[in-house]
Amino acid sequence: MKREAAHNASPSSGEGAQVSAARRFTLPIRWHLVVFAALVLLPQIGLGLCLGWWYSKAEHERLEASAVAAAATVSDQLDRELEAMKAALRALATSPNATSENFPALRQQSQQLLAEHGAMLAVRDRDGRQVLNSLVPLGQPLPTAVDPVLAAADARVIDDGEAAVSDLFVGQVTSEFYTAVIVPLVVGDRTRYAMSMALKPTAIQDILIRTRLPDTWTSTVLDSRGRIVARSRNQERFLGQGASSEFLREIEGLRSGVVPKVTGLDGQPHFAAFDTLDNAGWRVVVGVPHAVLNAPFRILVLTIAGTALLALGISTILARLYSLRLEREVTSLQAMAAATGTGTAPERRPGHVRELEAIAAALRASDASLLERNRTRDLLLAELNHRVRNTLSVLLAVVNQTIRSGGDEALARKTTGRIMALSRAHDLLSHAEWSPVALSDLVRRTSEAEGLPIVFEGREIHLRAEAVAPMAQVLHELSVNQRRHGRNHADGAVLRTAVEPGGVRLTWRLPGAQGERPCLPGFGLRLVRMCVERQLFGRIERLDAAGLEALLPPAYLTGQGLPTAPFAARWQDDSRA
Repeated sequence: MKREAAHNASPSSGEGAQVSAARRFTLPIRWHLVVFAALVLLPQIGLGLCLGWWYSKAEHERLEASAVAAAATVSDQLDRELEAMKAALRALATSPNATSENFPALRQQSQQLLAEHGAMLAVRDRDGRQVLNSLVPLGQPLPTAVDPVLAAADARVIDDGEAAVSDLFVGQVTSEFYTAVIVPLVVGDRTRYAMSMALKPTAIQDILIRTRLPDTWTSTVLDSRGRIVARSRNQERFLGQGASSEFLREIEGLRSGVVPKVTGLDGQPHFAAFDTLDNAGWRVVVGVPHAVLNAPFRILVLTIAGTALLALGISTILARLYSLRLEREVTSLQAMAAATGTGTAPERRPGHVRELEAIAAALRASDASLLERNRTRDLLLAELNHRVRNTLSVLLAVVNQTIRSGGDEALARKTTGRIMALSRAHDLLSHAEWSPVALSDLVRRTSEAEGLPIVFEGREIHLRAEAVAPMAQVLHELSVNQRRHGRNHADGAVLRTAVEPGGVRLTWRLPGAQGERPCLPGFGLRLVRMCVERQLFGRIERLDAAGLEALLPPAYLTGQGLPTAPFAARWQDDSRA
């Protein structure tokens, strides 16, 4: 019965289900576990990225604030150093040696001060002539000219009577870069000289280095013209160079502040914080490379990505290992489901998944129920077959006795043969458990029962249960006709099938038969037409002494494409239409 139900199912719907199943995307259980692990990890990774972004932003702001504070700290320290130099020079300028213009004694007096600051002392008059230079030995001629930058600073000091700090200039004696702290030297009641303490850029650099900024940061001192006075890194390379015009435009007119992005002298983008000294027009600039500012976020992202990949890899391995046990349990369930109702379901070891154990229990109950139903079905089929055989036997006996009692032996043989044809059909269906029967089997049984050689040719056709009896009647009538009226009984007949676009072509051919005269006179002819046209819904194209040729719809032969309504009900619906 199960095979028949499976055969009766519509192939079109089955093919559609197969196509749908083929197109449906499926994954094994191990990959579902991997996806589950990924779904657990992804929100945590996302949360980690959000926290990391917040942390990196806070760290970015902290570094910027540290740069601003560092610029202010360096500026204050330079101010204190310059103020201390101014105070020392003012004190030296008020000494008797200075006011009496005893410059050799003044030079001797300043040795200790110059040694403390690593500087040189010079005194120049209003015309820029040097009257004292500690770098030139006594008795040797002094330089007659000074750098224009220094000359301009001297003029301001002499005119204003206030101390000042010069921009970077080139010394006439050593041709090296210097910067000078300059104070007025008053002789009598007026300012006659400018006295300066010249410092090498390395002295300013020492102050920058003492602030102990991070190694990747750079602190730079710019004079009022934007030239580099000192630099904490690569000073020899950039000393005396001007800052970029882009940066100078950004800070023009501002005493302090930040420039979020500026291209440094090394060509890399920097964050710059700057502050202006109180004692000079100099600016202290602290630059932090953007790569350093963004390093916390970059490191955090790489750390989280590496951790996520490691966690995902470990989760994948663990999920794969754990899925092996689940796969064994699911595979055992598949084996149980495949064998349900056959009585051969394999034993299954208890598992550890509650839902799978519930499914296993349900399959065991279904297996027991199906086995009981199959046993009951087999008993009913056996009883039905027995009763049908008995009924046919009783019917055969009654017909024989009734007809023979009237003296019509020929009619009794015809009727007996037709009932035996029905009995053969029933035997085949009983043996196949009412599932489809091969047409070649029916031909073979008919040939044996009728004593007529019948050759089957062409494509095999599997007849549905309801088409077996009509086809058995047609073969019986054609076989009886050939055996009784054929010219050569030993030649037998040939039954050939061919599948065409319009249906299945069924041809009964008698070797050597000729003529156009009809065969199967009387009821036999009507019975063949009724079976072919009324029960199998075919069309007879030729029926004569040479044989039969009919075109039958495959749906009514095999049941493919038919609904599940009973055959007779469908025939009634078709006949009404």
